Amino acid sequence: MAKHRLYFLDNLRTSIIFLVVLLHVSLCYMLYAPSWWYVINPVSSIFFTLLVVLIDVPIMPAMFFIAGYFAIPSLQRHGATEFLRQKTWRIFTPWVLGILLLAPPTAFMIPFTRNLPVEIFSFWTGAFWTEAFQHSVYWFLALLFWMFVALTLLWKCIPALHTLTQTPAKAALWFFPVFVAISAACFFTVIQFLPLDYWFVSYFLSFQPERIFQHVLYFSLGIWAWKYGWFTEGGYCPRKRAWLPILAITMAVYLLVKMGFATSTEPLFNKQFVLACSFATYCIASLMGWSALFSTWVNGRGRFWRSAAKNSYGIYFLHALVVYWLAYGLIAVTWSIYIKAAVVFFITTIFCWLFTSGVLRKAPLLRRMF
Repeated sequence: MAKHRLYFLDNLRTSIIFLVVLLHVSLCYMLYAPSWWYVINPVSSIFFTLLVVLIDVPIMPAMFFIAGYFAIPSLQRHGATEFLRQKTWRIFTPWVLGILLLAPPTAFMIPFTRNLPVEIFSFWTGAFWTEAFQHSVYWFLALLFWMFVALTLLWKCIPALHTLTQTPAKAALWFFPVFVAISAACFFTVIQFLPLDYWFVSYFLSFQPERIFQHVLYFSLGIWAWKYGWFTEGGYCPRKRAWLPILAITMAVYLLVKMGFATSTEPLFNKQFVLACSFATYCIASLMGWSALFSTWVNGRGRFWRSAAKNSYGIYFLHALVVYWLAYGLIAVTWSIYIKAAVVFFITTIFCWLFTSGVLRKAPLLRRMF
């Protein structure tokens, strides 16, 4: 086990939360926004479309990787029962609160912004729990919790995990190509049967089928990375001079493939194969490139990062409703959409940061969650 806390992983996770907020702001102002999106500004820009395409892919794999990285040492430290109790309180309970209190008024934005004759209380107590049900941004919490449950069951069934030790080792040359191949194969196989960007929704779990295997793979990769001491002395440490050029290339390739997918005249099978490969390479390049940058430049606990890390969970938990109502309120304002987007992003981030610090992290019971 690493002797020192890898603060850069905390800082990376915090930065990803900020990117999540930016993603949801950009979706309100993008060209070709999903027709069902909560708030669609009448004026849009391809700039925000490009932001959405580039941010949407790598952020969740990185989050699941970080969760996986710290999972086994946490299990060893607390034991299965206490580990699961903590995850229930910190992840499952906020998910329940999110579904009960924040997802309904968020989902209500869809009919409300389209001037449909729906009253919020009747929507909240009726339609939301039937045809309009969704997890909003809290799908991540549900999926992560069930991954922790599955890991705990494995822990109970495989006693060798109890004494698993960290043995730093370099990554073999074949490792990343094989990982990318498996990741691409999973993505490609799923989109043969289900449409891109389709959401599976049930009361206890919600996910995009073509990405569910990516999330499991990256959670598992986090466990693998901890076992072999990645980012520690003697373990694999991604280097900027190797991964940043790869990140730049894979980012450009994925952007070209994704933006041209609908208009390309290539056979669908070929387009899907190229999309799956570009998606998988961009994901791993982002994780390794970001890790190389943050481990070098942002591996400390200065005042800003310490506060941001402490309050990032609350920012994630609260931001969606604030983003959409702010974006809706600014529709009638005759500002540039770039100014609008910046205002929504900064007000949302600052408000949620302050509310988390002043309320969620101080109120009885809530402070144990956030």
